Amino acid sequence: MAREAAVTVKRARFKVGDSIFYPSAGVGIIKAVEDVITGGHFEACYVISFPDAKMVIKLPKTNIEKNGIRPLLDSRKLKELFKILSSKSRRRATTGNWTERCKQLERKINSGSHLELGEVVRDLARWKKQSGLSFEESMLFETACGYLVREVAAVQGIHHDVARDRIYGFIGLRS
Repeated sequence: MAREAAVTVKRARFKVGDSIFYPSAGVGIIKAVEDVITGGHFEACYVISFPDAKMVIKLPKTNIEKNGIRPLLDSRKLKELFKILSSKSRRRATTGNWTERCKQLERKINSGSHLELGEVVRDLARWKKQSGLSFEESMLFETACGYLVREVAAVQGIHHDVARDRIYGFIGLRS
């Protein structure tokens, strides 16, 4: 009889004042926890402010993992990110549907994974140098790079311009 191994998922516990990364908005700060009526019942929600985007959202605590919200990078994960940025990029698919390629890049951006976000920035930067990017790819590059810049700046306590220069240095672009 085969036994199934119990898998424990480490759930992130956030508190007011924590900085977080939200895949579809970037770096935010948990400002409060409020009870909000949804579907006829009260639900505890994080109130998250995104200063760069000048927006505030309320997200049910139960949806945190589903939405890919995670703590900001620690020093080990930051090193992993820089390693991904400086590693060899994937070849650009020249055949096939470009819209599918863009959808795949967008899925990676919205995954919440710092490694996938780093891969998108690295690959699009190298493709840009080799043969240029389509308008859609350029927009995806700006979005992904912007998220990384804001997170690196927040983690390292540096200005956005310095973080952008650091990231560009790893991927071989000039600012």
